[in-house]
Amino acid sequence: MDAPAHIEVYYASECTPCRLELPVLARIAADGTIPFSIVVLGDAREGLAQLAAVSANLTVLARASNAWDMRKALREAGDKDAILPFARALSAEGKLCGSWRGVLTQERMARLLALCK
Repeated sequence: MDAPAHIEVYYASECTPCRLELPVLARIAADGTIPFSIVVLGDAREGLAQLAAVSANLTVLARASNAWDMRKALREAGDKDAILPFARALSAEGKLCGSWRGVLTQERMARLLALCK
């Protein structure tokens, strides 16, 4: 069985706007209404520590990217300009439904996820 449609949020410890959206992501994770995961780019240890400092829920949702080139990983994810913050919505089948470059809000995540319906 396929996983449900969900959002992938790309995160790097050196990205200031990414760090600013962490409290919002923590509230969304606690709410549990929007399925999402966090892809940690760059220094995974530092990135995971930053997530844990905000909420243990965020570290549960996180996975380190195995990509050595952050910009290449972002381009492969659908961000042709490879600029963070970046998020994308994936259907249950793993098809890209839409993407967003910029700081996320709960409303923006819900609209992004709705593109998969």
